[in-house]
Amino acid sequence: MKVIISTLNSKYIHSSLALRYLQAYGRTKDEAYEIVEYTINMPILDILNHVTTLDADVLGFACYIWNIDMTLHLCSMIKAVRPNIKIILGGPEVSYTARELLEDNPYIDYIVQGEAEEAFTSFVKAIRTGQSPVNPVIPGILGREQDHIQGSEEAVEVKDLSTIPFPYTEEDMLTLGNKIVYYESSRGCPFSCQYCLSGNRNTVRFFPQERVLQELAWFVDHNVKQVKFVDRTFNCAPHHHIPLMEWMRDHGGNTNFHLEMESILMTEKEVEILSSTRHGQIQIEVGVQSTHDKTLEAIHRRNDWGRIESVIPPIIKAGRTHVHMDLIVGLPYESKAIFETSFNDLFSLQPHALQIGFLKLLKGSGVRSMAEYEYIANPKAPYEVLQTHVLPYDDVRMLKHFEDVFERFYNSERYRTVFGYISESLIQEGSAFAYFEDMTKLWLEKGNQDRKLNDADQIAFLYEFFTLKGNQVACDLLRYDVLTSFNGKIRDERFGLSKDRKQEMQDAEIFWREKSLVRQYIPNYSFVEWRRIRQDYHTIEVCGEALLYLGINNFDDSMTDTVILSNTYVIIIDVKGETKPFIRPQQCVDTNLNYREHIASSTIREEV
Repeated sequence: MKVIISTLNSKYIHSSLALRYLQAYGRTKDEAYEIVEYTINMPILDILNHVTTLDADVLGFACYIWNIDMTLHLCSMIKAVRPNIKIILGGPEVSYTARELLEDNPYIDYIVQGEAEEAFTSFVKAIRTGQSPVNPVIPGILGREQDHIQGSEEAVEVKDLSTIPFPYTEEDMLTLGNKIVYYESSRGCPFSCQYCLSGNRNTVRFFPQERVLQELAWFVDHNVKQVKFVDRTFNCAPHHHIPLMEWMRDHGGNTNFHLEMESILMTEKEVEILSSTRHGQIQIEVGVQSTHDKTLEAIHRRNDWGRIESVIPPIIKAGRTHVHMDLIVGLPYESKAIFETSFNDLFSLQPHALQIGFLKLLKGSGVRSMAEYEYIANPKAPYEVLQTHVLPYDDVRMLKHFEDVFERFYNSERYRTVFGYISESLIQEGSAFAYFEDMTKLWLEKGNQDRKLNDADQIAFLYEFFTLKGNQVACDLLRYDVLTSFNGKIRDERFGLSKDRKQEMQDAEIFWREKSLVRQYIPNYSFVEWRRIRQDYHTIEVCGEALLYLGINNFDDSMTDTVILSNTYVIIIDVKGETKPFIRPQQCVDTNLNYREHIASSTIREEV
């Protein structure tokens, strides 16, 4: 009997941990399953064509909000052309409405509810031996037999996680090299947030710690690029997570570890580890969701803003750990005005990424049944909220555009210098939300929401926005970010970076030929060829305030701040980031010097 287990991942870079757990557990019971993964971006007829060539007797699909509709469509066609295949679904999207799904979709034979390792293996064994998988009942399995839906209607859990083997093999490492590798050291959640499914039982079970450490070492030994923990609250038990974090810091190699952490459970110990680890070793995601007390009470969530303010900024300031923070639009009592407050609260911490999500009325979640909040949501997965009792649809629509603009510019992290500068003034006075709302309004005014813009187009928009705001410093810092983030490869007159660099190179020729002078700024410099200089070093003119913000100070000590701020300066930028930017020396000697006169008799030689 041939058993195929599959899923439709949301992107090519994703992989399914659940399928690998099923496969690994099945081996312990002498059952063999073949894994086949697709993506929702593939043509459905191509998937049908491939899966029907596999000659499966049992075909299982893992179902989530991003793939449920496509999975059901696919299964209906599979059943039509291969009626003898037993089709079984599992995953969070089918675990809480199994009977309803079986009633509405006659081409589905069985559904496994909850954690499937034990239940699915028992199901396969029953099918293989010619027995019924629903009579006698297998906990977690509900199915259709003789036109009757029968069996278990409980979502099951694996009590002893040590019985589930490590899910990855050497063969996996050959196919997952360019994909995210998912992993977990625990299951469950100690909280009961009403928009989430993980805390339905308020319990947490752990994989054995010594085993987890051995498996982390296996990832590092195999040069896995990123291990993304799916533990819902990674830091819920210090006896478990502190040794893991210390190991990551001390033995993590080149692997990046992504952890979802709860701020109210963070102590000085976690802060110390995250502030001392090697840069890029660990990244954390902190779900705050809202800072409005009435909202938090309604969704059964605990936040402590004072603690958040005490533990998050030191980690960000240390610059070792990437900090990603989350907000959710559409929670109870959170109007647009109150969401603005939540946004400004989190923005004041200056996380590296501030993600704006939109509430989804997940099947099995508490918020799905809260009629008092007058939710209107998309009836199709992912069940995203369109309107609430305090948030009309027009505000939701505007916030969707706001999220898009904020994601493109702030969260892209390509423009950290300019937004770092802007953020300082927004935090001290004014509203960061209002600032980005103004940006969103200009974006919509230009119809950009309906256009496909490349990087240069988006930079030109941002430059125009800063210009309309009358912010020359922001314009200068944006050009600096563009050169350093894109390695000098994006230049456009629309944002003051001409593609024709002949004059720029002529102006700088004397400087680059004076080796002893250049070495004052670029140690070990030696002239090789103009092509190399042209690729690695770019010059721009900036105002005095931008100069000071960039920390450039190679000007005459006798110059006062007033003089500095009243002038503009030509600076040299190493787009590789190996050398700090500096003022081209000749201008520092005399701001009125016409540097071009010094090179009028020389002709730059462009070497190709």
